[in-house]
Amino acid sequence: MFLKVMSAKFMLPRLIIAMLLLVSPRLQAGTPLYSRAQHEVCNDTLLSVTHPSDTIKADTLLIELEETVVTAFNRTQKLLEVPGSITSLGRTLIERDKPAFNILPLLDHAPGVFAHQGATNTNRVTIRGIGARVPYATGKIRGYFNNIPLTNTSGVTFIQDIDPAVIQSMEVIKGPATSVYGAGLGGTIAIRARQPQARQNGISNTFRAGAFGLLRNSVTADLSGSNAATSLVYSHTQSDGYRENNQFQRDAITSVSQLLPGDDTHLTLLLTYVNLKSHIPSSIDSLTYMDSPRSAAGNWLNTEGYEDSQRLLGGITASRQFRETLSADISLFGIWHDEKEMRPFDVFYEERHTAGSRFNVRRHHNAAKAEFEFSGGGELFFEDYRYSNHENIGGEGIQGGQLSDNREKVITVNLFVQADAGLGQWNLSSGVNLNYSTIDYRDRFHTGQQNRSGRYNYGVIFSPRVSAAYKYHSNHTAFATISHGFSPPSLSETLTPGGEINPDILPEKSWNLEMGLRGQTEDHRLYYDFSLYHMQVRDLLVAERVGEDAWVGKNAGESLHRGLEAELQWIILDYRRNNDQLPEKLSLRANYAYNHFYFTDFTDMDEDYSGNRLPGVPRQVFYASLHNEWSAGLYATAGWRFVGPMAMNDANSRFTSSYGLLDLSLGYQRDISPQWEADLYIRANNLLDRHYPSMILVNAPSFGGPPRYYYPGLPMHFNMGISISFKETTRSF
Repeated sequence: MFLKVMSAKFMLPRLIIAMLLLVSPRLQAGTPLYSRAQHEVCNDTLLSVTHPSDTIKADTLLIELEETVVTAFNRTQKLLEVPGSITSLGRTLIERDKPAFNILPLLDHAPGVFAHQGATNTNRVTIRGIGARVPYATGKIRGYFNNIPLTNTSGVTFIQDIDPAVIQSMEVIKGPATSVYGAGLGGTIAIRARQPQARQNGISNTFRAGAFGLLRNSVTADLSGSNAATSLVYSHTQSDGYRENNQFQRDAITSVSQLLPGDDTHLTLLLTYVNLKSHIPSSIDSLTYMDSPRSAAGNWLNTEGYEDSQRLLGGITASRQFRETLSADISLFGIWHDEKEMRPFDVFYEERHTAGSRFNVRRHHNAAKAEFEFSGGGELFFEDYRYSNHENIGGEGIQGGQLSDNREKVITVNLFVQADAGLGQWNLSSGVNLNYSTIDYRDRFHTGQQNRSGRYNYGVIFSPRVSAAYKYHSNHTAFATISHGFSPPSLSETLTPGGEINPDILPEKSWNLEMGLRGQTEDHRLYYDFSLYHMQVRDLLVAERVGEDAWVGKNAGESLHRGLEAELQWIILDYRRNNDQLPEKLSLRANYAYNHFYFTDFTDMDEDYSGNRLPGVPRQVFYASLHNEWSAGLYATAGWRFVGPMAMNDANSRFTSSYGLLDLSLGYQRDISPQWEADLYIRANNLLDRHYPSMILVNAPSFGGPPRYYYPGLPMHFNMGISISFKETTRSF
């Protein structure tokens, strides 16, 4: 079955076979495990030059894949030893890919993750098919930024609001494989901010301009002293957009500070503010998509629809090493979000005030031939959510009378315990997450029988996890996981068509089984990761549309998610001509996902869709990125992405066509002096000028016209940028 699937249409099968042939048992011990402090400074996922003290002869191999260390499973451990599916994306990759608007293009490097980008402010991320039915946002996937949750109580995750310039690394956990972040049904995206103590004092400015009126400028300042360090990043991004009513403007400022008040205490302070205004062209029907893709939907163009929002996020984390075997972390955070959305059918306002805390205590114990780590902690989460609707008179963008006024007070508690054991070649891990949420909803507009106020909860949800990794050779590991995940419904999904709370709505739940192999060759030039998974989702929530922007939910059946994921990083060539020059290197990073997702038991509106493919997710996705650097300072990157057909509705009566996208970037990076550095680059996207949908609206309705399934992708376009950096030659932190 595996060989049949992998031989479908791609060159990847040959790469996988070559990769497996290269992974022979003639290997030696891997590199030493980094300490926690080294991880904070050095973690990155692509390529790194060997230590400067190493003796290098001319025309010899210089660069190897870095030993990647991750923390997303609540332990600092080498990626090779993690008993679960995870992809780590580091700062090297971010600086190489240079995303213009948000981090979503970086997720192409993670197999099993699919990012729709309908417009600059309309996005949807799915992991292993979870979240594909969420209409205009990322749902059923949890997100964190330095342990501060980016997922609100409506289940929507706002990772696109985080500026790429402030990110140090991302860890993408696929499936409900960790109890630390609440056993999310689809998975978790954990983002780490820049680590100022790892950077030299200095300042840099990056300017970028491109097609469709793109202008972006970011300024970064790093300052460190004897026991404190700060990074400050400000960016301004604007674009006229490819389509009508597609203007975009965002200002973002982020500050990360790290303090060392004592030898055993480490404080991290994070503050980020985003001010965004983005117009909304919305989706279009198939005829418009083919003949006039730059057009906006008529009703959105007529009302000049837009989203105007502000978000302020702040937190402080204290880490304390009480003694060699006992440590603890505690985080306090607060979030303010204010948004206005002008829509053809109404004017929508929302305001969220969130406060919470996360804590984690770890105890480490070493025995003669084993090591054990026990940890426990939790998350306490309060949110005050206020939202209202006003009339849009005649759909002309003129605000009228109030239509609703609502308030939700939500309390969520997540508690977890975890036990890990290192027994020679075995790495065992088990954990349990307990979740309890309660919602106090108040309808402050209607009276009498129309008032929908009430309190409800889903009881305690128990989610266990058991996993194991076996290092069958020095640089090669096999792993397996059994885990439980869930996704609670949002308030809108718990309401009946009459507007009353439906107490019978249940959270979606799943059991996930996965197994895989990962490893690297003895010269550390090739890394591979391969996994198979089987996830059965029960109590499937179906959003039934009762208005242009109104849905009600019901538990309608089950879906089965089976698939395989493969990831490869390979340094193909790497030579140094002169010890005083940069090395010349050619590297490949590639991944492939085969997604076999379908309804096993699903009836909606008296239609039986059992056996149909899950809409909104392609059956096959392949992405490869080839990067080369020359000693003269020149570099080039070519990326190829293939996306197979995907169903657009539950009936499987409409499918998208497959498409392939080619991107190319060329750059020149040079040290002007010991303190000054310049980087000049140009990038071409969709070089073959393919016509493709960058996002689809699953089960698009037909309100008086043909269904509007399509968000058209951008045609061939170019942008270019220049970065100037000044750095001190010494650091004092």
